Amino acid sequence: MALAEPEKIDFIGISPDGFCVLTLADDTDWADPERHVAELRAKLENYVGFIQSGEIERAYPEGKDRGPKIVVALRSAPPPTGVEFFTLAKQTITALGIEFSWQVFHAG
Repeated sequence: MALAEPEKIDFIGISPDGFCVLTLADDTDWADPERHVAELRAKLENYVGFIQSGEIERAYPEGKDRGPKIVVALRSAPPPTGVEFFTLAKQTITALGIEFSWQVFHAG
């Protein structure tokens, strides 16, 4: 239900390489790719706003003066539409000085 709560930051912490990482946990399947992308876009916009507004430093002081990074953790592999979205999202987000990546995690 993580995408159903676009205003919520799912996880935040410091990575071993020193980044302040905001993780978006995407447990939704890709049955409706257009809707999925729209929900991802809304949540990622919230994550970027959280970083740019400085709220990240107030909510998580340990992250102050560390480079921000957004990681999307997916339960299901995206279709081509999703891969295209992530490619464009990476370009847009990294242009703002925020690292970005996505990865599929399989249970089991």
